[in-house]
Amino acid sequence: MIAEGVRAGLVATALAVATSCGGTSGKVLEGIHPTTPPASNVRLDVLVVRALSTCVIGNPCNSSDSSQCYFVTDAGGVKTTFDSSSYELVSPSDSRVASAAQSRCLTLTIDDTQGAAVNDLMTGLRSRVFQLTGGDVNIDVHRHDIAAVDAGFVRYSPGPFLEPPAIEPVGLVDVTRDTDFVFVVTGHRDADSGLAPELSPCDGTNWLAQGSFGGSTYTWLALSDACRTADIVMHAWLAQLYFGLRDLTSSGKTTMGPFPACGQGGTDPTSWFPWVDACTTDPDAPNCGAARCPDAEAYEEHLLSAHWTRGRPFNGNYCNDGRMDFGETGVDSGGKCDLLGR
Repeated sequence: MIAEGVRAGLVATALAVATSCGGTSGKVLEGIHPTTPPASNVRLDVLVVRALSTCVIGNPCNSSDSSQCYFVTDAGGVKTTFDSSSYELVSPSDSRVASAAQSRCLTLTIDDTQGAAVNDLMTGLRSRVFQLTGGDVNIDVHRHDIAAVDAGFVRYSPGPFLEPPAIEPVGLVDVTRDTDFVFVVTGHRDADSGLAPELSPCDGTNWLAQGSFGGSTYTWLALSDACRTADIVMHAWLAQLYFGLRDLTSSGKTTMGPFPACGQGGTDPTSWFPWVDACTTDPDAPNCGAARCPDAEAYEEHLLSAHWTRGRPFNGNYCNDGRMDFGETGVDSGGKCDLLGR
């Protein structure tokens, strides 16, 4: 089931949310009836930012090659271009907005219809993972709506990325030491002005040392057409799972490789868990040795059906791992760990 909450700042109210799984693009999987309870009941917290206000600032782009420019598109498709080396996405309260050579301020929104699509995606993820692990992994989805926040994005070479610190002031209250996975979902367009910043790629995932949310791995996803797919959500969740197995869980699995040659991985494929895009190097993958992955979705299914160890619980939160790490001042305490669930 999907547990849910909605807040304006930190004030709780109620929001009715549908939990049907229509609207996803994943394959339809037959129902199963496991003979034993799930070994891993993992918690996924989904923070849905209904209105995120930000401003694009920078110098105008003077390049004749539009691919060298960052842009904001208006409702009619007209682009305001920014020099790709100077643009930034900052909070509207940033003093640089007023002094910038060029700026466009907007609010990325998620309406009720789009919010229902988030539920569909997460319900579909839960069902698919349960199926592919033979009932061994049950994702307990907790949805939290954040009414509004002002935030900036960081710039990486592919494009803007919403890092955990942008949402932590209003979002750490929603996660606990039992949180294993975190998704932060934002809109991709301003519903009132029609302005839409270039958000490509429209998702990104952090490993723990790179920037966790609380004690968990973290995915930001903009709810554009490109990212509103079951495959994108599964890919991000598998990336988080990989990072958790690599950085937290004493699973005995090989995750980093190098892996043996194709067909020589051994008789127990659960002894390794490759990266989500490793279909050409995973020794037992159907396309091992190929030049590319012709069916990414099929490989994602392979990871869970072949490489997941049944019966072994998973813990994806460093604030609940029984050791002192990252910014902690004690075992599972101090730093962000003391701010969770408050």
